[in-house]
Amino acid sequence: MIELSLNEVETLSAKAARGAGFSWGLAEDIGRSARRLAADGEDWAPAMLSLAENAQSFAPPDSARAACWRKGEADIATGKPLCPIRTAALLLDNPPPAHALPLTIRDVGLPVWLDAMLLRSDMRVAHRAALETLRADVAIERRPEQGPPPMGRRGTIDRQTLAALNAFATKTYVPESERSRVRGAGGGRVDDE
Repeated sequence: MIELSLNEVETLSAKAARGAGFSWGLAEDIGRSARRLAADGEDWAPAMLSLAENAQSFAPPDSARAACWRKGEADIATGKPLCPIRTAALLLDNPPPAHALPLTIRDVGLPVWLDAMLLRSDMRVAHRAALETLRADVAIERRPEQGPPPMGRRGTIDRQTLAALNAFATKTYVPESERSRVRGAGGGRVDDE
């Protein structure tokens, strides 16, 4: 097992999420959520790899479903698992009114990420058992008062998972050109900095 600082967990997760196809804004949110999972002692690395591998198979929440959530109406699954990241972003940007909670959302993919993203709000996934599944119907409820995030922890990751996440992260790199190889890193022939 390899230990990473929480900053390394956040950076690696954000790059892997971007490499998996999430926008930079959502990737940064994923990085912060992975950091929080690691700080809480959760098994963040396999969860991050599963998110990166399955990112393209999730459906984004549509406006009709979101309107039902805001009204407190029953949710209807569409057959494709709902993206936990985009669902959390929608709930964070436009929280459901108090009368709509608890809110049941059907067929959420990787619900651990929905809960991790909601950690910076007053909402959470109600039933902790749902967080350990690949797909689940989840109930969103108000979070009781929470203290500050734990400090001083590190994230652990095995070599195979680290290599797989780095493979996603490398998709964000700009390819070398002949000119950049000749010039090398820095300012070129004259470095006047």
